Amino acid sequence: MAVTAAKVSKEFEVHPYVQFMNDRYRAYRRFLEQEGLPILDGSYVRDVRTLELGGWERRGGRGAYLTFSDQMVADAYVAEILPGRSLRPQHQLFEEIVLVVSGRGATSIWQGDGPRRSFEWQRGSLFAIPLNAWHEHFNASGTEPARFVALTSQPVAFELYRDPGFIFGCDHVFRDRFDPDDAEFFNRPGQYLTEYYGGILHTNFIADVRQVQLVPREKRGRGTRNMYIHLAGSTMFAHISQFPVGRYKKAHRHGPGAHVCMIDSTGYTLMWKEGEEPTRYDWAEGSIICPPAGSWHQHYNTGPEPCRFVALHASVAVQREEGGIEQIDFEHEDSALRRMYEEECAKNGVAVAMD
Repeated sequence: MAVTAAKVSKEFEVHPYVQFMNDRYRAYRRFLEQEGLPILDGSYVRDVRTLELGGWERRGGRGAYLTFSDQMVADAYVAEILPGRSLRPQHQLFEEIVLVVSGRGATSIWQGDGPRRSFEWQRGSLFAIPLNAWHEHFNASGTEPARFVALTSQPVAFELYRDPGFIFGCDHVFRDRFDPDDAEFFNRPGQYLTEYYGGILHTNFIADVRQVQLVPREKRGRGTRNMYIHLAGSTMFAHISQFPVGRYKKAHRHGPGAHVCMIDSTGYTLMWKEGEEPTRYDWAEGSIICPPAGSWHQHYNTGPEPCRFVALHASVAVQREEGGIEQIDFEHEDSALRRMYEEECAKNGVAVAMD
């Protein structure tokens, strides 16, 4: 028997069990409030390099939490290390990917009483903290602060365990994530796995995301290049994307957890839910956009150089892209969006290169 299409209605906006957990426990939110840092909601921050931070007593630096898009699968934070200082050592039962946005320094990672493995970083460096490994971040400058943005699966850990003493105090060593006897763990060259669409770079440390060689991924638009990044055995991942001057990418939508960190050029992103008018977010280096789950979004390059960004993603354990990502082909897009783009490029003296 064939099933015909029917009009769909929602039974409720928030499932009663989810509402019950939020009302009765709220372990993650309570932890964030106890940290005493600014907590930014929404989907966007203009520039994490100039974002106002608060004193972070627990870590010995400054910071802010980014609880974007109310998604509870991954949240970000911005940390600043004062000149000539370091953050207090920490280990944790959640994963973390770090992107350095300003300054230079070094990080040491170790297990228990084992040897420390250290590497130096700079603006544009990308790395992951192996699960539950001890780590300490240092600022190499005595005069300038250093900042990084990190995406973590901390919300999931607090939903599961609720106890900060366990999350930050468990001594189990995950040797399959980080072998303390491997002296070359953070120095070993990465492997390009081009047999996967878009390419996957299997590595433990990237010195500068601007220097990573990308491969064509033109299903999102002509001239678009891409590389997926797998770091330190993490179930979280990242990808680097670049698209040309005078072009924009196809509108698309997917699940929660993606934090798009702009690296080069200037432009804007439009985001909208089905049937609603788009909201515009202007960006440049240092901007972060986090599309809510199921929201359409489209990135437009209006600058005189190719646009490159790094997207940090939630764990595949809680956010799978089964069935692919939906997108709108250019021939089916709203013509008003093309006209808006042409006007913006004209303001900047940039020639539009769309087909």
